[in-house]
Order: sequence, then C-alpha cells, then structure tokens
Amino acid sequence: MIENKYHFLFKFSLLSNLNSMKIYFLLVGIVVSICFKGYSQERLLTVSSKDSINGQPHYKSSFGANIKLNGYFDVFGGLQDSETFNIGKINVFGTDDSSSFKMDMYQTQLKFESTIMTKEGESIYAIVEFDFWGGNGTMRLRKAYVEFDHWQIGQGWASFGDEALWPNILEWEGPPSGVWVRSPHIKYFNKIGNDPDWRYIIALDAPITDYNKYDEIEPLIGNANQTTPDVILGVKHEKKWGHLRMSTMFRNINYEYDGAKSSFLGYGLSFSGRLLKGKNSFQFQGTAGKGITSYITSIAGFGYDGFPTVNNELDATPSYGGWMAYEYFWTKKLHTNLVGGYTRFYTNDVSRFLISDSTDPQSVVLNGDIDHVHYYGIVNIMYDHYNRMTYGLELDYGAKRLIMNGEANGNQLDINKARDAMRISFGLMFYF
Repeated sequence: MIENKYHFLFKFSLLSNLNSMKIYFLLVGIVVSICFKGYSQERLLTVSSKDSINGQPHYKSSFGANIKLNGYFDVFGGLQDSETFNIGKINVFGTDDSSSFKMDMYQTQLKFESTIMTKEGESIYAIVEFDFWGGNGTMRLRKAYVEFDHWQIGQGWASFGDEALWPNILEWEGPPSGVWVRSPHIKYFNKIGNDPDWRYIIALDAPITDYNKYDEIEPLIGNANQTTPDVILGVKHEKKWGHLRMSTMFRNINYEYDGAKSSFLGYGLSFSGRLLKGKNSFQFQGTAGKGITSYITSIAGFGYDGFPTVNNELDATPSYGGWMAYEYFWTKKLHTNLVGGYTRFYTNDVSRFLISDSTDPQSVVLNGDIDHVHYYGIVNIMYDHYNRMTYGLELDYGAKRLIMNGEANGNQLDINKARDAMRISFGLMFYF
C-alpha cells in the first residue's frame, strides 16, 4: 500500500509538472516569437490551435534555435581580441601582428514567436530573441516586440537601417558603414494610399547612450542623460525584382562639456536596396549625416556623435559611407559572396582631444583635426549541405587610417597612421 501510495503521488506530481510545463511553454509561445531571415521553412517545434479564424489558426506558437559555430584565424592585425571583424577596433598604434585561432558558439540564437488571430480577424505577432553575445557567453536580449494593427512596440531593428538587408557572411559585425542597431522604439507603418508596393514608417527610437572610448583618441567630453527620442521617417518601394528604401533621422543629442550639459542636433539620410535575379542578389546601403555615428557599425557607441569646437561649442560629427554585396549561386547549394564597405567620419577645428599610444599614453592636442577612414572587404564560399544547414569558408580584410593634427605641448603635431588586418573565418549554421 505504501509503495502504491508513493507511486500514485509521484505519478500525480509528474503529470502536474508536465501540465505546468505545457501551460508555461504555451504562454511563452503566445507572447513571444521566432523568425530567421533567409529560411522559409517553419520551426520544427511549432504548435497551432485546431480552431481557426479567416482560414488562419487562432494561435500559432513556436520555439527554435539558430546554432552558429564561429571560428576564426587572425593572420595579422590587431583584432585578436575581437569576436567579430570590427575595423573600428583596430589600434593603429599597435604593433602586435601575431596570429590567433579561436572558436566559440556565442552567436547562437534562441527564438520564440507567436501569432494570435483576434475575433475581428486582426493579427497580433510577438517575438523574443536572445543570443550569447553579452560577454563571455552571457545571454543577451536581441529582440522583444509586439506587432499589431500597423504598430510595432518593443525592441528591434532601428528604422534608420534596412532590416531586410544582410550580406550572407560568416563574420557578424558586417560592413563598417552598415546600420544594424537594435533599440526600443514605437513604430507606425502603413501603405501609401491604396498601393501595396509603397510603404512608409514613422518611428520614435530610444536615444543610444552607450559611451565607450577608442584606444587611440578621446574627444574629452562626457556622457549625459538624453531627454528626447530619435525621430525616424522611412519609405519603401517593393516589387518582385527586389526593393528600394530611403529613411531619414533627426536627433537631439546631449553631452557633458566642461561640467555642464550641452546639446546639438543630429540628422542623417540612408538609401538602400536589394535587387534579385533568381537566387542571385545584389544589396547596397549608403548613409550620410551629422551626429549619426551611434547608428554606424564599427563606431557605434564610441562617443563620436559630437565634438568640442574652437568656438567653445559642441558640434555634430559629419560621417558618410556605404557598402555593397553580391551573392552568386554556382549551383543550387554552392554560392559565393563578395562584400565591400567604406566609412569616413571627421572633425575639423576640434578644441581639444586626447591621444593614447605606446610612446605617450596621454597627449592632449589643442585646435586640431581628426580624420577616420575604414575599408572592408570579404569573399567567401558557402555550401548548403542540408535544407537547414550551411557551412562555409571566408577571407576578411580591412584597413583603418587615422589622420590627426594640432598643437601638443607647444609643438605642432601631425600624425598619419594606418593599419590593416586579415582574418580567415569559418563556421557552420544550423537552425531548427
């Protein structure tokens, strides 16, 4: 009797736990979502309700993962400590050209999704997405938003960029002039008139406040609390041959300067597109503006949106750049990608900035100029071994040039430094 009693209690407890787990995953699936661009198949772990509204399941939820092996061999250059091929992190004063080999799984993503059809026939879509790129394998939130009735509220891709674009590459930084910032936002989107080929978007994005410092230079201004959202407007034209998109952004940026908060205006323009011919595709993106470096890959968050001028004011930093990528399929499974990118940002008539290098760790330069240029190139070959599995080999090359001049310790200072880096990347991507 005692054994039967404990057996019954164990069985009841197990069933209760299983039911609780089912309810938990169902609730999680209802409020979160999973999606992976480039694949049209559904996730393997998908749950749909038996009842339907307007021919669609009442609810549909799924969980899945994008497993990514990130392997890289640094042939030379100063990126041995960078998991991605970030040209902005090259220290032009560095001299370490030693080789380095590493592998990690930090770019693996866990994704949840759910779509709910209301009684009125409206669709509510939600997504939560994580990866392990928060530092030393720490989990990091990538996306978390709800989309309904022309609204998207939560954290996702900033609308200044083109979320439909991404060169099919193994390294995950992307071209230095790309715009792939994720930020909390409130978006409204709709078609223009009755033409479904034209759409517009209006977004209020949370201001980006990350403020790190380059190893080489520092503009000697501090981070300050932001007080207004970034305003983004965009329009997109989409057809069977691909799409074209244009967006603009306006920002009010606060910095701390000489112990007091000072603000200035930033603005930018982005033009992008993707052209298709069969499975082959051509992608491009160009950006230009002032005070938009927080949105530019490889220099985002380094505090270069503005600088102190010789007129004792803060001004927005001019920047521009672009990238393009072409993917060609040799066979149904074998394909090659060519990617090139360029970025430049500069500051004229800077009242002061700090230079750090191996010979003089702290040199304050007065009344000078700074010119930053990044070059980026990639060629790879990929093979889609199975329907959900791709692996490939890639050659990454980039160069960074830093030109500075001004007055330091009573002497005229002119510095022109450049350094390049080369990496061989390899990896495997599998999703379920």
